[in-house]
Amino acid sequence: MPTVSLIHKNLQFYVEEGEILFDALDNQGEKLPHGCLAGSCGACRIEVTEGAQNLKAPSAVEQNTVESIKEHYESKNGKGSLENRVVRLACRARVFGDVSVKPLK
Repeated sequence: MPTVSLIHKNLQFYVEEGEILFDALDNQGEKLPHGCLAGSCGACRIEVTEGAQNLKAPSAVEQNTVESIKEHYESKNGKGSLENRVVRLACRARVFGDVSVKPLK
């Protein structure tokens, strides 16, 4: 079974292979902000610090939303502030191997 690590809380737990990350976190009592749960609002954005290759590839909707999030984030925090960082939406990311994540504020 894959594991998900929440690095900001030093918490690790097992998840079902193919489980949506948002649901896995919710099942553990870990609440993320959310709105649409369809990949278009971006409220459940996370940073994947390890194991990004173990998540299902993002859909076109998720990619568009993440690009908008990155543009907004970099306009507030400086160009390149997300360089070499992986941003995903927890409501769309399916887990197929070990990952480490933290919320992106």
